[in-house]
Amino acid sequence: MDMVTDKLKNDALKMLDFGQVASLCCVSRNRVNVWVEKRGLKPLEKGSGYIYCHDLVSFLMRHNMPIPTSVLPVTAKKILFIFSSETLRHICFTFLENVFNKLRAEENFISDAICYDHHAKYKIFTFAPDLIVTYTICAFDNALKIIRFAKTTGECRILSIVENHMSEKSREQIEIAGADAIVNRSIAMGVLVEKMHFLLKQEAEES
Repeated sequence: MDMVTDKLKNDALKMLDFGQVASLCCVSRNRVNVWVEKRGLKPLEKGSGYIYCHDLVSFLMRHNMPIPTSVLPVTAKKILFIFSSETLRHICFTFLENVFNKLRAEENFISDAICYDHHAKYKIFTFAPDLIVTYTICAFDNALKIIRFAKTTGECRILSIVENHMSEKSREQIEIAGADAIVNRSIAMGVLVEKMHFLLKQEAEES
C-alpha cells in the first residue's frame, strides 16, 4: 500500500537521474531500466532519464525494498500499520485515510500497511519504521510475536490497538512483549493521532 502523503511529495520534488537511483539503491543501471520498463517505476517523462524522489520512495515501498534516507525529507517519519488478514481488507483503507487526514497538515509522514504473514518481519527490516501500529483484533498471538520481533530490530516505538474489553492479563502480555502504548479500538481519532505524535517525539529524542 502506497501512503506517501501530499506534503511529503511537495517537500521531495528533487529529481534523480537513473545513475543516481542505481547508486543509492545499490543496483545496476540496467536494473533501474527494468524497474522503469517492467515494474512500474515512474520516470519524470517518458525517455527523460529522471525520476522524482517521491516516486522512487513509492516504488521501493510497493516492492518492500529499503528506502535510502537521502531521498527522504529530514523530518520524515515512517509508520507501519500491521493488521490481521481478516480485518485488513475491510478496515485498513478507511482507517489509514482517517489517520492521515489528521496527520497530513502537520508533518511529513510515510506510511505502509501489511497483514500478519511471513512478509511482515521482512517489511520491518526494509521499511525501518519509526512507529509500528499493531491492530491486535483477531490477531492477538501474531501481534505478540511481531511486537517481540520489532523490539529486537531497533528503537522503533510500538502502539497496539486492542479490543475495548481486553483482559488486564492480555494487556500485560502486550506490555511485556514490548508495546510502548496500548489503546482501545474505540479511541477517538484525534486522541489516537496525539498518541502517535507523542510516541514519535519520544523515538526522535532517544535516537
